[in-house]
Amino acid sequence: MSTPMLIDAPTSTESIRYETLGYLDAYDAVLNGDYAFVAYREVDSYGWRVRIRSSQTAGAVFEPDAMRVQARAAGAQGKPYFVWGYTFEPTADDARQIEFRVHVVNGAPSAIEIFVRLRTIDGTPDTPKSVTFAWPTVQE
Repeated sequence: MSTPMLIDAPTSTESIRYETLGYLDAYDAVLNGDYAFVAYREVDSYGWRVRIRSSQTAGAVFEPDAMRVQARAAGAQGKPYFVWGYTFEPTADDARQIEFRVHVVNGAPSAIEIFVRLRTIDGTPDTPKSVTFAWPTVQE
């Protein structure tokens, strides 16, 4: 028996099509709460983009042209990925970490990773969780 998803991509309409690409949920013991993330491709009359929606945080929008420019810059710097959209960086008081990473191969976007590390009950970092999915290649 599978556990239901805590957040879903929107339902397609006649004018906008949605395709789920990835899903991740994680538990923060300090807050006694679940975080859920769904990534989906959105196709409309203007083109396509990838979006990440979150149950507890802001998400992100990945427009193909912006990702192409950022990936080229990251590739030129020898970076394997760059972070885009909402982030939550760990501090001395809060170990949570949330990043939306765009992986780069040969100066082009190749995959998106949702990386999440929440906290155990004593506030220490829990085991990281992530989901990675391929950057869409078909432009409709």
